[in-house]
Amino acid sequence: MSNNNQKQFSDRPENKVNMDVNNSEELLARSSKESESKPFVDVTEPALKKGVKTKADKKLKATGLVLAGLFVASIFFMPTSPSVNTTEEAIEALENRMSTQLPIGVRLLSKDKNLAGQDLTITHSSLPDENKIHIWDYAAEDGDYVQILVDGVAICEPFMIKNKPVVFTVPSTGEIQVLGVRDGGGGITYAVHYDVNGTTYFNGTDVGNGNLYTLIRE
Repeated sequence: MSNNNQKQFSDRPENKVNMDVNNSEELLARSSKESESKPFVDVTEPALKKGVKTKADKKLKATGLVLAGLFVASIFFMPTSPSVNTTEEAIEALENRMSTQLPIGVRLLSKDKNLAGQDLTITHSSLPDENKIHIWDYAAEDGDYVQILVDGVAICEPFMIKNKPVVFTVPSTGEIQVLGVRDGGGGITYAVHYDVNGTTYFNGTDVGNGNLYTLIRE
């Protein structure tokens, strides 16, 4: 092989390397220019903002649930008073001061009116030795207090009568007294229902006085 051919052959790898280097430098320069021309985007920022928003949403959701629960509870435990019954039976009950038709817990007046008290004798044919009485305020819940006595002995502490009836178990025979303890205004008015004869009595009393119900089995 001649010397010229050997020299040409030996120059080829060197030329190839030079071309590769030049191409690499050109690609790097082009990539650098493209990077400079594009705006910088922080990919971590949206993720961070998303995380903060999620925590805030959870806090707001929890607060909303708590408020909703309190609202429901307030409605559930809110004291309610029955509406005033204005039927013919109610009007008749006010006149006769007793009723066998009106339901236990009926409300006849929106506010108390002074009512002269009266003692009553109740005859019945109930066989059990005990029966229940239901007592409530048939007008306004204004702070009237009474106490129940059986044959002169108190069976409970003084309590405020409300539109919701309170139930006591008493003997089927004997004397049941409803004693007036405190007048919230307008007189102490109350209703008492006796299971022995299925009758409700609408009565009134003063502080320190009471109404006597004498139970007699026929």
